[in-house]
Amino acid sequence: IPADRLCVEILEDVVAPGASDIVTRNLATLSRMGCQIDLDDFGTGQTSITAIRRLSINRLKIDRSFVTRLNDDKEQQKMVEAILTMAERLGLETVAEGVETVGKHARASQLGCTHIQGFAVSRPLPLEKTSEWIAQYRAKLERTPEIRRNAG
Repeated sequence: IPADRLCVEILEDVVAPGASDIVTRNLATLSRMGCQIDLDDFGTGQTSITAIRRLSINRLKIDRSFVTRLNDDKEQQKMVEAILTMAERLGLETVAEGVETVGKHARASQLGCTHIQGFAVSRPLPLEKTSEWIAQYRAKLERTPEIRRNAG
């Protein structure tokens, strides 16, 4: 497959202070080849902004613990907004993990999260059902009104 179609997810533990040089070199090589590098479970570890830049991270995957009560918990909303602002300033995309409901999907989108992952999109599917799901999802997206980001 072309390198730009491959996404490598790494855990925050891998890039924490003291990450080995071999990890850094391997991730840098993958990035130079065009692979996308996602930092998984962001917000639960000790990743520094320097490590994010050093490892050519493309996308932060916001840990599900920040999303569990995103609809009604102002503190979670503030945390997610802070992560999204940092990601935007660093030119990174974001994924909210564990988005299980349409309400959480809407709130993550309103806050500015560029992608979501979770049962609100789909439960795991066998390969033979994937094409049918994609067609249904695309049809549903055509009927969905645009969700605007909060102005402030």
